[in-house]
Amino acid sequence: MPTALNNYRTLSSPTRYFSLWIIIGWGIVLFLLKNRIGLIFTHIPIDYNEGWNAYWAERAIGLVQAPLYPNPQNSLIFNNYPPLSFYIVGWIGYFLGDMVFAGRIVALCAWLLTGYFIFRLIQKAGGDKISAHSGSLLFLIYSSYFFRDYIAMDDPQWLGHAFMLGGLMFLLPASQLSPLRVVIAAALFIIGGLVKHNLLALPFAVTCWLFLRDKKLALLWVTTGVVGILLSILCFITLYHNNFMLEDILHHKRVLELGRIHKAVGRLAFFLTLILVSSAFFHCKENRYRNRDNLQILFGIFTVLSLINAFIESLGDGVSYNAFFESLVALSITVGLALSLYIQSPTAFYKLILLTLLPVIIMIPSYLPGILKEEHLIKAESPQWNALITRLKEKRTPVICNIAEICYWAGKSYQLDFFNFQQAMRRGASSLPLEQKLTASPHVSIVDIKLPLKAKRKAPPRPIWQIILAHPHKTEKLSPDVTVITL
Repeated sequence: MPTALNNYRTLSSPTRYFSLWIIIGWGIVLFLLKNRIGLIFTHIPIDYNEGWNAYWAERAIGLVQAPLYPNPQNSLIFNNYPPLSFYIVGWIGYFLGDMVFAGRIVALCAWLLTGYFIFRLIQKAGGDKISAHSGSLLFLIYSSYFFRDYIAMDDPQWLGHAFMLGGLMFLLPASQLSPLRVVIAAALFIIGGLVKHNLLALPFAVTCWLFLRDKKLALLWVTTGVVGILLSILCFITLYHNNFMLEDILHHKRVLELGRIHKAVGRLAFFLTLILVSSAFFHCKENRYRNRDNLQILFGIFTVLSLINAFIESLGDGVSYNAFFESLVALSITVGLALSLYIQSPTAFYKLILLTLLPVIIMIPSYLPGILKEEHLIKAESPQWNALITRLKEKRTPVICNIAEICYWAGKSYQLDFFNFQQAMRRGASSLPLEQKLTASPHVSIVDIKLPLKAKRKAPPRPIWQIILAHPHKTEKLSPDVTVITL
C-alpha cells in the first residue's frame, strides 16, 4: 500500500502534471516545422527577399566581382541591410554551393537558438523549468504558426535576434554582473546590430536597466557599444572604399503610409492575450522580480518599446510580420516569468496557457488548411519551378526576374531590385535608370512570375510593370526584342 501511494504522489507531482503540456507543445512545433524543413533544399521561392539576400552574399565573399554597397543614386539595385549576415551566409553557401539553401539553414538554426535563449533567460531571471519551457514553446508556436513564412527562409532577422539574446545571457543573473560580462554582451549586441540594424528595443532597455543598477558598468556598456559601432563602421567604409553603406542604410527611401494602420493593428491583435498574461509579471510584488534585479524594469521597457517600434515600422511599405518579432521575444520571456508565479496552482497555470493559445485556436479555420496543403504544394510546385529555372538557364541574353531567387538559381546576374527601386521612385527618384537599362540591353527578358499555386507567398508590388510596359510608348529606342514572360 505505501508503494502504491508513493507512485500516486510521484505521478501527481508538478513536473509530471505539467509534462503533458510540454509534450503537446513540442508536438505542435514539430507538426508546424515539418513542411518548412522540407522546403529548405527545394528550388521553390518562399519570399522574393531570398534571392535579394543570395545575390548580396555572393558579392560579400567575392564570387561576383561587384560592390556589396553600390551607389544608391541613380541605381537599379539597393542594399539597405548591414553587411555581416551576407558574409556568414556567403561562406556557408560557398561550401554548400547555394546561397539560398545556406540562408535558410542559418535562419532555421538562429530561430531555434532564439527559442533556446528564451528558455534560458527565463531561468536566469528566476523562473522555474516548466515556465521556461512554456515561454519558449509559446515563442516557437506563435512564430511557426502566424509567421511561418519566415521559418527556414533566407532572411537575417532571426540571426540578429539570436546574437542579441546571446548578449543578454551574459547580463543575467544580475548578481553575476562584471566588467568582462558587460563587454562580451556589448560585443554580441553590436554583432546583432551588424546583422539587422533596426533591433532597437532590447539595447535601449538594457542601457536604461544598467544605469539603474550600476552606473560604472552602464558607462562601460555605452562606451564599449559606441566605440565598437564606430570601429565597425570605419572598418567597413575602409573595406568598401566609400560611404555608400551608411547612405543606403540610414537614408533608405522607405515609404510610410498611414493607410497601413489597419495592418499594424491586425498584427498587434495576435499578441493581446500574451500582453494580458504578461501583465501578471509586471504587477508581481515578489522580491525575486521587483526588488532584487529590477527585472520588471528591464523587460517592461523591452516589451513596451518593441511594441511601439513594431507598430511604427508596420506603417512602412513592404514591412511584414517580422517587425513584431522583437515583441514576440519580449512577450515570450515575460509570459514565462508570469507563469512561474502560478506553478503551484496547476489549474490556474493551464487556464493561462489556454488563454495565451487562444489566438492560435481562433485562427485554426484560416491557417490550418494552408498548413495541411503545404506538403502537397511542395510536391506539385517543384517540377514547375525546376522547369522554369532550366528554361531561363538556356537563355543567353539578360533576364530580369520579379522573384529574384529564380534568376539566381538560373545563374543570371542581378539586374533590378523591383521593390526598392519602386520605393525610390515613390520618394522622387527618376525612372531614367530603368529606361536606360531597357534601352541598352537588347533581347532582355523580363520574367513576371505570378506564383499561381501558393497563395500566401508574397510577390513584389505591381506598379513597376507599368513603367516597363509603358516604356515602348515613350521612345522608339527600346529594342523590339524586350519580352515580358508571364507565368
